[in-house]
Amino acid sequence: MSLPGNYYDGRSAQLHRVRLLPVRGEVWIQGEGWERREPLEQVQIGERLGGAPRVLRFADGATCETADGPAFAEWLEAIGHSESVVDLAQRSWMLAIASMVVVVLAGFAGYRWGLPWAAERLAYRVPDAVTVLLSDQTLELLDDHLLKPSTLDAPRRQGLAAQFGRLDADHRAELLFRSGPDVGPNAMALPDGRIVLLDDLVAIAKNDEEILAVLAHELGHVDRRHGLRMMIQSSVVGAFVAWWIGDFSPLIAGAPAAILQARHSRDLESQADADAARQLQALGIPPSRLADMLERIAAEHGERTSDDDKNTLMDYLGSHPATRDRIRTLRGTPR
Repeated sequence: MSLPGNYYDGRSAQLHRVRLLPVRGEVWIQGEGWERREPLEQVQIGERLGGAPRVLRFADGATCETADGPAFAEWLEAIGHSESVVDLAQRSWMLAIASMVVVVLAGFAGYRWGLPWAAERLAYRVPDAVTVLLSDQTLELLDDHLLKPSTLDAPRRQGLAAQFGRLDADHRAELLFRSGPDVGPNAMALPDGRIVLLDDLVAIAKNDEEILAVLAHELGHVDRRHGLRMMIQSSVVGAFVAWWIGDFSPLIAGAPAAILQARHSRDLESQADADAARQLQALGIPPSRLADMLERIAAEHGERTSDDDKNTLMDYLGSHPATRDRIRTLRGTPR
């Protein structure tokens, strides 16, 4: 059994019509008035690529093309050539599907566990000068678009700062006051340790212990560098997207916005809650004060906090743990 083929000598573009003969251990090609015989191991037989012709490559640059199909497979068997494991795997739908599943699972595992693990370690290696720069840019962005100067009088601000000193005895953070009519009751920690307390949160608190409870939570974010960790994770995801679409300019320009928009993950929020509970207990303040404020803040933002509300898929996918779960945990913490 011989096969028709097209032979190119590698020196010109001239096509030669040839036949491929089935001789064990050899690649034997016959043309009009000439032939070429080479040991099988000295000829590279290209892998299957869809319906494209199979290509035989010789050491001197010559090539021979022939149609792929059952006849070619029989010819390969006759000359003693076995397809590579890679080629066989490429033709297996089961292996292809299994490979896709492995890639998807590996990507999910990297995003869910690998990226946070790496971000946690990198966050503690970021130079202080970089964290200050990022925090300055973020605060400038907030002040330009969302926040206004605080309307609290000076004695009130001084009193809250003194209370905050009970939590931050070693002065690892700085308390800033702002008003955020469009933001609502909130407090936020910047990467360098500055904590922004909004007037609306002070207004809904029934006592200073509740305000301290929220600040203790934000101090937990500062101590664990959660802001930097989320920034690193957002940047890695942004870099991947930029590589995918081929445009890095949004990544460079959007670093401050990434810090502002990144919501803490379930694990980070739970860690900050636990740290806050320990600090409050040390000061003789019940952790339920934080639960009371979470419930009030959630009500201001229209979130569900009742146990009567059923968990939904969006609750699970959301980056914050369900507020009701956090409240339940904090109220279950001993005084």
